[in-house]
Parts: sequence; structure tokens; C-alpha cells
Amino acid sequence: MRIITSGSRYIDIDAYAGTIAYAELLQLQGVSAQASSTATWNESITRTLRSLHAPLVTSYEAIPGDTFTLIDVSDPEYFDKIVELDQIDEVIDHHPGFEQFWRDHLGDKAHIEYIGAACTLVYERWVAAGLVDKITLSSAKLLVAGILDNTLNFKARVTTDRDKIARDALMAHSGLASGWAAQYFNECQEAILADVATSIRNDTKILTFQSFPHPLSVGQLVVWEVDSVLRHHKPTIELELAAVKPDWFMNLVSVNEGSSYFVCRNPKVKAWISNLLKVNFDGDIAKADRLWLRKEIMKADQRA
Repeated sequence: MRIITSGSRYIDIDAYAGTIAYAELLQLQGVSAQASSTATWNESITRTLRSLHAPLVTSYEAIPGDTFTLIDVSDPEYFDKIVELDQIDEVIDHHPGFEQFWRDHLGDKAHIEYIGAACTLVYERWVAAGLVDKITLSSAKLLVAGILDNTLNFKARVTTDRDKIARDALMAHSGLASGWAAQYFNECQEAILADVATSIRNDTKILTFQSFPHPLSVGQLVVWEVDSVLRHHKPTIELELAAVKPDWFMNLVSVNEGSSYFVCRNPKVKAWISNLLKVNFDGDIAKADRLWLRKEIMKADQRA
């Protein structure tokens, strides 16, 4: 069986939707496949999306001959614990950094492309198969949410025309109204504010940047508006990220405002962020004139 899975510490809506929709496509094509993940679901998988009860197995048991297809992850440090490296048959991802590694290991079965959402790449598999009209309404809605979340409602610079084409086609297929994006992001924020500490832990990564001397704890929270988060939860941000690594920063993404806010206390990290992203700190907070995603920050570091 082909096990369609993703990362280890948590999965977001891009990974969740992508694994479910790709498993569904393979099944339609006569392939024995299932979506599976043992990771925690983060707040981007909202209560409305969870109520769709899409098929995802959370208690995988290994069977001889199983292979693993990875969606929305290509860094071996972050694979779901069920994955066996030598049994990976395909990688579909949009994060930079491991393109050559997977080309060497999988050849054309490694599809890593710098695009807004992994869900867009999965949608394009449906298009190539000529089966878009057969995608279930639940998978279509999930893919829309994955594209909205990872492109920050198309305000992130990583967004491409291909993401927009995928969103439009899937919105039409699923019958979602134009105001659904605001509803989705507000629901994400409600879930985050219900338990900020857990939300931070579920979306924090230890990242190594080539232009900074040692790894950093990097948090990211995507909210509709950022004022209440900074006003009431800044101490929690500092406490949770410092518990992972003494050097850290938080990227608070305010989708409605179209800006990222960086929270950081370490002077050296502040100076590095300021130089890399051209922002200025006022105390412990810097407001960017645009939205940044964590993967875009890594890309900027690679060009630095």
C-alpha cells in the first residue's frame, strides 16, 4: 500500500488536505493508498474542516511492502515517525533546501517546486489525470483552505498564478462563497487564542540559516488581525519560544492587514532579522511592510 503522509511534530491544512486529496486521486486510479498521519493537527485545520470527517488514518500499522509518499515536507528531520527513508517512493513539496538530495534519490519522482501551496501541486495532479470533476466536495474544500492558508489569502509573495487557478477551480467545484476566506482565517484565530501556548508549540521549528551562526527557534502564527495577540499574549510567545531555543523569534502574520510582525528580544537576532528582511525594531517588535512566510525567510537567507 502507498501511505500518503507528511511531517512529524504537527501537520497544517496544506499537509492535511494534500495527503487526503492525493490518496483519493490514487484510489480513483486503482492504486491501493491511504492518507495517514500520527502528528498533531494545528489550528489551520479548523472545526469546520474537521467536521468534514475526511479519511485520514491516525494509527498506522506497518505492513510489509508499504511505501511512503510525502506531501508538504522534504526535510528528513521532519518526517512523520511512521516513515522509512528507504521506502519513500515520491515527494511532493514546496519548501526549498532539499531539491538536489531528492533528485539524486528519486529522480523525477521528486517534485519540489517553490510555489504557494503544496495543495496546488496536488490539484495539478488531478488535472493531469483528467479527474477534477470527480474530486469529492470535502477534498475540494480542504484543498481551497490549504491554498488560502499557505498563500495568506494570496497576499504572500510566494503566491503564483497557478495557486489562483487552482483556488478558482476548486471554489467553483465545491460551491464555496467569496467571503469564505475571511470566515476561515477568523476561525483559525479563534482556535489559536483559545490556547496560545499550544498553538505556538504546534507551529515552531528549529531552523538553521546560512547567514546566522547557530540554529534558531522560529515560531509562526497566522491570524486575521494581530493587535489582540500582541496586547495579551506577548509574554507567552517569549516563554514558549525561549523554552525551545534561547535564541528565537516569532513571525506573527496579520492576514487582514497584510503585514508580518516579528517579536524578538535578542539584540544579535534582531540585528540579523533587520538586515535580512529590511525591518526596524521598536523595542521587541518590528513591523514589516509585507507578509512573510517562514519558508520565504529561508529563501531570503539562501540569497543573502
